Amino acid sequence: MAQKEPLSSVNNAIRILREFTLADKELGITELSKRLGLAKSTIFRLVSTLHGNNLVEKNKYTHKYHLGIGSFELGFAVYHGNELRSIAAPLLNKLMTTYREAVHLGVYDRGEVVFLCKMVPDDHHGTVSKIGKRIPSHCTASGKVLLAVQAEQEISRVIEQGLDRHTHKTITSGEALLEQLREVRKSGYSTGMSEYKDGICSIAVPVHSSTGLVIAAVSFAVTKTYLYPVQVQNYVKDLKTCSRLITERLS
Repeated sequence: MAQKEPLSSVNNAIRILREFTLADKELGITELSKRLGLAKSTIFRLVSTLHGNNLVEKNKYTHKYHLGIGSFELGFAVYHGNELRSIAAPLLNKLMTTYREAVHLGVYDRGEVVFLCKMVPDDHHGTVSKIGKRIPSHCTASGKVLLAVQAEQEISRVIEQGLDRHTHKTITSGEALLEQLREVRKSGYSTGMSEYKDGICSIAVPVHSSTGLVIAAVSFAVTKTYLYPVQVQNYVKDLKTCSRLITERLS
């Protein structure tokens, strides 16, 4: 029992940090308490500890908190120390230069895609992705490629928690999603035609580790409402080449 309390406190502190996102940059004690189902006194104690370690900072005008310089330092170390991102970046940049379209590297985490790398031409407009941003897996090409290789339990969990609609083309049926995931496994790639944002099509292929496990996805985000099959195959061909080169260069 003596070990449970500190472990619980660490877990709750992590939960607090995870509530801060690009969409929710500032949060107050009361809001954190409601979101996490913890007493305000507990939230205040944990936030005070995080604040003392510069992991969160307090806005003196709103009295709300946001991630601090300590969190930035940790994220910066992860970002620049990530071997996968470092290897993929020049290869993604080459694809971007060739096609003049946005190219991404994303990984799977709890039903969502987290983007580790993004290469975008100067004149490109329209994508909604940002490095570190999370996007639902059921309505993106990267997400479906990564979700397709998850365990049945994880896929069921994603479906059971609800497939939110983002556009009129978003897949909201579990049965329809399962059918698409079966097709992804057969073809080795996935597409998303205005499923997350109108006017943005995406194409993605998996990236494998040296042992054959799927560890990430590389994708294009194209500012079109529709892609013809021949266009998709052209993108897929070069994405697969990029994916293979990433795998070969991973230690």
